[in-house]
Amino acid sequence: MVPTHFTSIEFFQKKKDITLYRAADETQRYILKSIITKDTSVRQAFYDEYETLSALRHPSIPVYYWLREDYQVPGQKSGTLTLCMEDCSQPAPVSLFSIGELCRILYKTTDILSYLLENGVLYTDLNPSNLIISEAHGDYAVTLVDYTYCYYFLRNPYPAYPLRFSYNISPQLKGQQFLIQALTFLLYDLVEENHIEQLPSPVYQLLETGRNPSEELSLHDFQEMLRHCGAQQRK
Repeated sequence: MVPTHFTSIEFFQKKKDITLYRAADETQRYILKSIITKDTSVRQAFYDEYETLSALRHPSIPVYYWLREDYQVPGQKSGTLTLCMEDCSQPAPVSLFSIGELCRILYKTTDILSYLLENGVLYTDLNPSNLIISEAHGDYAVTLVDYTYCYYFLRNPYPAYPLRFSYNISPQLKGQQFLIQALTFLLYDLVEENHIEQLPSPVYQLLETGRNPSEELSLHDFQEMLRHCGAQQRK
């Protein structure tokens, strides 16, 4: 059901030219993403995000409900270009993850990235803050958030707005190899965040392979390496 009114709206955070709000109605919570600018290229980034992602339905991607040109949010004197989407945030896990758990989490993340790629989206902003990890039936569920300034190559192959990159990925890489390198850098970040000092040899090999992926290495191949590493650490 598309939300038409909210029982509460409160400021959440500001990211450069974008302001985020948390909203709620009688049934669920939402994120409102607003931008005040006359820059047509920046506004186009919002249109590309909404038009692409509102057509997708995936359990690990927020549901997009509406885009309004002139929505009045708290603290603003005039209407703003605003996106309304599902709030997928979860409390941060208390315990640290093991290397096996991280490999299984990235295996699931690769599923999301593959789905997006098949639907015309190269996700460029892969970093720990955009992964929402929650426990589900004795395992972990992953949700990927923050799609503004990703590369919507089917809808807008030559965007005027700058894409947002979390890592210094080689611009010569094709889509699948781009994602492999991004996943590798993400794993490095997560290993450091979880204070893992010693890596099993299969994980070390995975990282070495992913840092400079060959053209023959597919995203599916890399995902299988993640599955193998995750399964090995369960033994």
